Amino acid sequence: PSRTVIVLHDTLLISQLQIVKALNQARLEANVRVIGKANYRGKWPSPYVLLSGLLLALSFLKYVYNPLQWLAVAAVAVGIWPILMRGMVAIRNFTLDVNILMLIAVVGTIVMRDYLEAGTIVFLFTIAEWLESRASHKATAVMSSLMSMTPQKATVAETGEVVNVEDVKLNTILAVKAGEIIPVDGVVVEGTCEVDEKTLTGESFPVAKQKDSFVWAGTVNVNGYISVKTTALAADCAVAKMARLVEEAQNNKSSVQRLIDRCAKYYTPAVVLVSALLALVPVI
Repeated sequence: PSRTVIVLHDTLLISQLQIVKALNQARLEANVRVIGKANYRGKWPSPYVLLSGLLLALSFLKYVYNPLQWLAVAAVAVGIWPILMRGMVAIRNFTLDVNILMLIAVVGTIVMRDYLEAGTIVFLFTIAEWLESRASHKATAVMSSLMSMTPQKATVAETGEVVNVEDVKLNTILAVKAGEIIPVDGVVVEGTCEVDEKTLTGESFPVAKQKDSFVWAGTVNVNGYISVKTTALAADCAVAKMARLVEEAQNNKSSVQRLIDRCAKYYTPAVVLVSALLALVPVI
């Protein structure tokens, strides 16, 4: 999951901070992010996950010294809090999600006094969530790095005036000197140069550009001077479109995912009910 939500709101009625506060009351760890920018900093798992894993690893020494098995219980106590908090939210919303299933599994193994199994469930689930979240942000991070490489200023060829790239109109002639990054997609109308396009296309060698050649925002003019006639606005450049497509792909569920969600809506309660009956009927 991309852990991203887009909120359309009236700033006169509610502010960004109020929205973030409301989301955080549901323990969603929300913050404001600019579209196309990544502020994900989850390079390492949380300290709770790391401590849970350490305690779990030490609990395997119970085969040498039996009292160390209680470290597995400590691993559960340390690592289960995020699962427990999300499970409570699910219960308040009258839904059964994966957090509820994990809690049931952990409680069951503790009741059976299989503490090592309970600690393993908690640690593997929390570390898997971190790996999933980190993987889903890699594409966003790559696109954000491309967006950050696009210059915020552009030089108008006719006047030499430096303007914000967002203010550049269509069919404006821009000057791009050697070593500068091309600010907006366009076509070369004067000059020749070589452009390093590896950040966008993966091409390892600079590509020769001359009159009527297309150039892309975010690529580097290696040598020479060119005048570029813009063919797109900054928000409609190829790199900006790629960033939007990646973000939309992460935020929108595929048809298969929607089908799985619909099935899980009925399958999960059914499994819990059948399991409860299997556990209770023999006792009755």
